Amino acid sequence: EVYYDTVTRAAERLSPGCADAVRSALVEAEEAIMASPSVESAVRAMNMCVDSIPEYIHDLDTLRQDVMMAVAFSFADFDMGAYPPSEELGMHRACRVFQDAAGGHYTSVQRVADFFTLVGEDEEFEKKYPQFVGEEGTPCFDLSIFLPDGPNARIATSDWSGSGGGNDGKMWEFQLCTTLVEPIGISEESMFPYRTWTYDDLTEYCQLRYGEGIVPQPLALVRDLGFDDLVKSNASRIIFTNGKQDMWSGASYVEDVSDTILALNFENGAYHSDLSHMGPSDTETEDIREGFAEITDILGRWLGEIKLEAHG
Repeated sequence: EVYYDTVTRAAERLSPGCADAVRSALVEAEEAIMASPSVESAVRAMNMCVDSIPEYIHDLDTLRQDVMMAVAFSFADFDMGAYPPSEELGMHRACRVFQDAAGGHYTSVQRVADFFTLVGEDEEFEKKYPQFVGEEGTPCFDLSIFLPDGPNARIATSDWSGSGGGNDGKMWEFQLCTTLVEPIGISEESMFPYRTWTYDDLTEYCQLRYGEGIVPQPLALVRDLGFDDLVKSNASRIIFTNGKQDMWSGASYVEDVSDTILALNFENGAYHSDLSHMGPSDTETEDIREGFAEITDILGRWLGEIKLEAHG
């Protein structure tokens, strides 16, 4: 649950008031969906393409759950690019979709529709869903683009952070049906509707997709790579760098494990904002600049130690 809690905090930090605006709008939107006379009418109200609604969505509750899941992982995608902090960021603009309309005559369903319009216009979205590129003239949002290839696909795939659509999405979600298990739920503290992740639900979905022989193995990587006890595994000279605005920091080491297994945390950092091979640029925040210098110093010291050991 820390994944979407972090997205919520990052959105609130970037645009104060965002979390409450999104939370209240989505509650109202859920109620509006459930009060609709049919799936088709609810889909039209959100300016989604009726003809491409996935076949498995045959009732309002399924539509509600999967639209809310798509809102959540699309917001998380915006969070991945939320660096350096700026009002020009997609995440800030996503917040304003909900904040600028709050309290007016603009319905919550219209805000959801505008959010997906913004999603479809985003450059990073086009990279993740290339099948949508060139569809600028489409007057509605095609919800089916979130579906991975293959039978029995769902919008809420094995990866609740969003697997992506098409063949890339299929390959990615298969990994999450085997050894790369991500227990990502949505807590009551986040700005997105509460949704519980369970291993049983994951297994049911994966077997529906890939057959009964597929059994998720949540401890496989821990066992094979020794991440449950790095010191005991004789690991050394590792730096875990974490942007505090990055959802994935919740699954990382955020404190030093030993003298040579270190954690560096960056308050302004988002998804891999500390990994640019070009080094700090003029747009970097001060904590990232300091991080580059510290990492360079640590790696230089370790390389010197290795050279001494090699000639020792």
